[in-house]
Amino acid sequence: MNYYELIYLNKELNVKLKSQTLHRIISPLKNVVELYIGEYCVRFHAVPPTPYVYVHSWNSAKKKNIINFFPDLYGQTVEKILSLTQERYLGIRLSGGATLWFEVFGSRTNLYLEAKGEFFDSFKISHPNLKIAEQRWKKVVEQNICSSNDTELFDAVGQAIKKVITDDLLIGLEDKIQKQLDTNNLKKRLYSLNPSIEKTHLEELILLHLPEIADLKNLHTFAMLCHHQLAFNAEFRLLADGSRTLFPEAYLPKQTKETFQSISDLIIQHSSNLQREGRYRKLLRISQKELDKAIKKTRVNIKQLDKAVDNKEKATLWEEYAHILMTMAHKAKPKSNILITQNYFRNNEEIEIKLDLDKSFVENAKQYYKKASNAKLSMEVVEKQLPLISRRLESLLSEKDLLESINDIRELDSWRRKMFEKGLLNNQPNQSSSNHNNAINQSIYAIKSNKKKQNSNYFISKPYHEYFVSGFPVWIGKNARSNDKLFNLAHKEDIWLHAKSVSGSHVIIRAHQKKPDKSVLEIAASFAAHQSKAKGSEWVPVIYTQKKYVRKAKNSPPGSVIVQKEQVIMVEPLEPRNTT
Repeated sequence: MNYYELIYLNKELNVKLKSQTLHRIISPLKNVVELYIGEYCVRFHAVPPTPYVYVHSWNSAKKKNIINFFPDLYGQTVEKILSLTQERYLGIRLSGGATLWFEVFGSRTNLYLEAKGEFFDSFKISHPNLKIAEQRWKKVVEQNICSSNDTELFDAVGQAIKKVITDDLLIGLEDKIQKQLDTNNLKKRLYSLNPSIEKTHLEELILLHLPEIADLKNLHTFAMLCHHQLAFNAEFRLLADGSRTLFPEAYLPKQTKETFQSISDLIIQHSSNLQREGRYRKLLRISQKELDKAIKKTRVNIKQLDKAVDNKEKATLWEEYAHILMTMAHKAKPKSNILITQNYFRNNEEIEIKLDLDKSFVENAKQYYKKASNAKLSMEVVEKQLPLISRRLESLLSEKDLLESINDIRELDSWRRKMFEKGLLNNQPNQSSSNHNNAINQSIYAIKSNKKKQNSNYFISKPYHEYFVSGFPVWIGKNARSNDKLFNLAHKEDIWLHAKSVSGSHVIIRAHQKKPDKSVLEIAASFAAHQSKAKGSEWVPVIYTQKKYVRKAKNSPPGSVIVQKEQVIMVEPLEPRNTT
């Protein structure tokens, strides 16, 4: 906020807050403090380097997640609002004699409690540092007028400009200044004439209102004109380019998006737009990163599936090896781990068959039959998955083009929601080679299981919910007794998860044969978060460890366990589902 904005805010606060009662002062967020006075709330965003203050109506103070400040002031009334000429201090004088001073600039941004010329407390800094802030404030008070009258404050700025002009003329700076002007150092000189001037659009104003070759007189006139426009002709404008200004449209002819009746309304809208723009840019970066990662992983997945096509030829060869080994069933165990023989399926070409010396020829043959069968089943998976994943890649590339055209937070939110619904972002398969193989193996398992089920008249319901995450079975308890059954069925090397410090389901990642990667752990943890009483929270801490470090206490109630060597992961709750 610049000095002119603070003068207009001073005027607005005097009208709205004078004689009103201070109810409470709270901090609902980091670096934000709110003063509830009468029917209004003064909100101070103490965030360097662009702090701001505004006032708005309120219905009731917030009740949760707040910190109270300066409780001794509650119940006092506002006597007046104070400003220091050409300084970005704003004070609220209370009936008890204390003043709350807003320091609205740079890294010093803060709210201080002052009484009888001493700082007793503050919003952001500790007591030892109050003396430094107090000395800085006292120096400012000694050198400037403290007033609640906007006319007096504006006149003080005008008089300060006139004094600098007079000093320039008295000491004969014409030649020196002329050289500066010729080298385009206009802004620097204007700041010395009026440090309070609005800086955002100063270059445009110079181009509009100063001649190409300006002299000292032109510069002095321009400085006074700018002051006059800001002090007496101000308009509270939000511009089409997203910036704000107090210069009237007649003096700064930039397209106006909206004009407001008060400085607070202008600051509220402008800050809201900036926050929305900040959220948009942050979410855009995240979305671009997520999308690029999904595209990269999908391409790797396609590459892996293309390689898996080789299994078709290997399956045929392994089956031939098995047939050849079965012809040697009458022989004893092999004496060498390499069998050199002829493949009568392929014109008796010489081949080398690797053998396990601990197994008979029949057992080695069975191994090759199994490898051939699994390879054939994997090909069934590949033939089904490859077209799907290829279409997925096409969709991702199309969405990348669409994302580049989105320039609004609402459009971006809508885009992300559709991406989640389509499973293009949050249901990404992990395409590392190991997880790719896991996915195929899991699909093979599913095929085999379905065949078994088809041959059965019935099957018994499991005492837990089961999902698959990148090929890893994930078990989720249904209730307390189910948690106990799940716990007893789990292997000691499996991963056990549970939402921290709240009741919820036990979750097991079946990982005793292969260690899951971080993405599997995060998804399973999000399931645990969702299946707990903390599922309504944005972020939930979830503990995890190997099952061998979890034990049941003697005579403990169902679902109750003792956990050792736990680790904690923060996740967003996610409704359990199968992911590939």
